[in-house]
Amino acid sequence: MKQQKQLGLWLLVFVSLGSMIGSGIFNSPKDLINVANPMGTLITWIIGGAGALMLALVFIYLSAKKPELKSGIYAYARDGFGDYMGFNSAWGYWSLGWLGNISYLVLFFKTLNDLLGEHALSPLTCFILGSAILWLYYFILLSGVREGAILNFIVTVAKLVPIALVILLGFSLVDNEIFNVPDWQTRLASTGKTTTPLLQVKDAMAIVLWCFVGIEAAAVLSGRAKSQQIVRKAIIISVLSVLTIYMLITFISMASIPAQDLAASGTPLSLVLGKTMTGSTGSFIVKVGIMISVLGASLSWIILSVETMYASAKEGVMPKALAKINKKETPVNALLLTQIFTQIFLFSILSSAFNETYLLAITIGTTMVLIPYLLSSLYAVKISWRDNREKTINKLIAVVGTLYATYVIYAVGIKYLFLSIIFYAIGAIVFLKGRHEQKQKPKHWEWAFMLTLIATAIVLIVLILNGKIVI
Repeated sequence: MKQQKQLGLWLLVFVSLGSMIGSGIFNSPKDLINVANPMGTLITWIIGGAGALMLALVFIYLSAKKPELKSGIYAYARDGFGDYMGFNSAWGYWSLGWLGNISYLVLFFKTLNDLLGEHALSPLTCFILGSAILWLYYFILLSGVREGAILNFIVTVAKLVPIALVILLGFSLVDNEIFNVPDWQTRLASTGKTTTPLLQVKDAMAIVLWCFVGIEAAAVLSGRAKSQQIVRKAIIISVLSVLTIYMLITFISMASIPAQDLAASGTPLSLVLGKTMTGSTGSFIVKVGIMISVLGASLSWIILSVETMYASAKEGVMPKALAKINKKETPVNALLLTQIFTQIFLFSILSSAFNETYLLAITIGTTMVLIPYLLSSLYAVKISWRDNREKTINKLIAVVGTLYATYVIYAVGIKYLFLSIIFYAIGAIVFLKGRHEQKQKPKHWEWAFMLTLIATAIVLIVLILNGKIVI
């Protein structure tokens, strides 16, 4: 089989940017102002940005310390804690991919309908068109992962244009009186609800972390990279770029649009650019940018989730059928399964409550990825602290990354953690099939873990069906 061309620095950087700069960049000002005042949001960005940077440094450390481990998140969890934890890391990351795609398609049609106004599409039409987009990506990626990465590069460049316009032109709108809302520690300016700084940070943290999901993209694709040095450079360039962009976008939005107006806006960045010299033209550009952005992010996440499932199937942790590739080295069965799951859950788009569907998808998706993040950070703790010659800074990075991942699991909320348990319980069945194919039996602790997961999931499903837990 002819070896496919490998991914260079900028293709890796733009896959990372494409996965991080998706729906969050355009919707985060609205989502954040509903749960935190501008000052509380700024504190959240500082804490969340520092935590995300620690996670990025964890992946940089691991890629340098363990260059032989390809596929990032999955490989680290497996090497550190065994096949079942490796499987859960891959399963959680894969689930994040298609859940993220649901949120992207929901936001795409929400924005399109905003543009169309009274000619807005019906939920059924949105579902049909969303399905068409989903399967178009399927056929694009059948031609090769590198070809998909090149298309993602082009789309990411295109979606950075409206973001650059908001940053460059939006500074002229900044008003300190709008940003410095009175009584920010005790009352939400957007809703009037009572609050505290700690509560604002907690409620905003899941939204901030969603904006950074994708920091590990270069590590996930390290098996297709030209070198591990390129992987480390791609991670640091993409994370610092995204942190800068997100903080600027949030500050400009919250310092130029009153909190209540921002919370009520369908497309907050469109509202910002509409107030500049560009007027309605600027508003239109942002809405088109949103649609391009989420379509590009969707493609990135299909690539990342499929690659993770393929890597674990190659090593016998997933069923072997998922390791099948075509002549272009595209994992065809892993890709097909990903698209089928996305298609099934795309039925949620038939609901007219687009924003609620979007927030549910990103929150569950964020919860799913926290387990892989936590396992990678714990692996960094394990290998750094058992080596007496390891630098103190690397040990500190591993510990802080672990503490941050643990805190965000709490911040996202117990309800969503419970929902993620259902997904992980379903995954246990897939893991057992992989073990059977390898003629291996799960260890005693793995059996105990799986049975506990399945029993908990059954209880949760019963509680949901009886209305005791409201999604």
